[in-house]
Amino acid sequence: MKRSLLILLFLLPRVPLLFLRQPFYDELFTQWISAKSFPGILDALRFDSGPPLYYWLLHLLGGMPLFAARTMSLVFSAVAFMAILGAEKLGQSRFAAAALIAVFPPAVLFSVDARAYALCAMFVAIGVIALVYEKPYLAAAMFVLAGYSHYYGALFLVLLLPYARALAAAVVLYAPAVWLALHQPRAAMGWMKAWAYPDALFVRPPMLMAIAIALLVLVAMLHVGRALARPDGLKPVLHWAVPLALALGLGVYVPLRFEAVIAAPLVLWLAPAKKVVLIPLGVALAFWTALGIVEHARRPPDDYRAAATWVAQNVPAGEPVVATGYLYLETIMQRPAIAFPADQALHPGWRALPRWGSGVPPGAFVWVGERNAPELDFIRRTRRIDPIYINSRAIVVKVH
Repeated sequence: MKRSLLILLFLLPRVPLLFLRQPFYDELFTQWISAKSFPGILDALRFDSGPPLYYWLLHLLGGMPLFAARTMSLVFSAVAFMAILGAEKLGQSRFAAAALIAVFPPAVLFSVDARAYALCAMFVAIGVIALVYEKPYLAAAMFVLAGYSHYYGALFLVLLLPYARALAAAVVLYAPAVWLALHQPRAAMGWMKAWAYPDALFVRPPMLMAIAIALLVLVAMLHVGRALARPDGLKPVLHWAVPLALALGLGVYVPLRFEAVIAAPLVLWLAPAKKVVLIPLGVALAFWTALGIVEHARRPPDDYRAAATWVAQNVPAGEPVVATGYLYLETIMQRPAIAFPADQALHPGWRALPRWGSGVPPGAFVWVGERNAPELDFIRRTRRIDPIYINSRAIVVKVH
């Protein structure tokens, strides 16, 4: 009965969000890159900042549409959840850990996100549980796979320091990912900002709620720290604190995203705390999750997506469409389009800027882009334009 209720608690926030959440721009990039061949994915990653395993997996499964890719993330999250429930060595605290992760907002959000975080978090969860069972080689394999899913996973390799042979094997297996990372542009990580809350992903908790959650977590940690004051008591806290310290030190910590990956070791550390602390903490997290789901359900359509959808629905299939900047990826997800400048097609996840000599495509066409796009000025210099659709951030024009 307890397991069934926890499984229901796990699914209750995730299933509605799976349907209610609008496609996020990064998810569109997932669709674009996973449709390429295995070598093509690696080639595209030369302009990005991530490892290939997640994209290879989606490609192997047939270049899944967005909803199917999100469903796969839900499966990955469910595997991690069941691994926690099945870790009998953790005793009764595994049920508290499962309840916390069921309502933990970052874990909920990224379990229905067509990105690599849920896959990485699954491997991290199994790896940490493997360490609890003193199976360092299994943990090494899981952390290597986590690192090939998302570079956050590589931060957990440091947990293998007490196991020299397992660590050595993991380092050798992970060497190709390190080589790839060293050949990727550092500018591709420029968006990572430790203290910039990503409102586009999930609603901020109200201030009083955020303070209450922080205080409850602190009280739980203090209680757990006292309860585990013995030689092996540091291990559970190291499972999440060391990767967090590394992420902060390396400047790669991003709110929500990192917490989604670190969710399992964090809740496993908190789970032995008293129920008088865990129950209100769980209620507060569940309320924040509910606020986020309602906010996603009420969000108006994204301006860029609305413009791309208008083009797909109103421009005849045979008429050329030229797309610029972030509108290029939004547009090609719905109909064929030409990139302007051409570099935008090399990696549509980043915005390419026009350079001297960037030629305007010949003939008449429909152009779609940001309202303040510099490419529009390029076009105006030599061609006549007629606006045919405008919203607050995007514009569609007929170019003559």
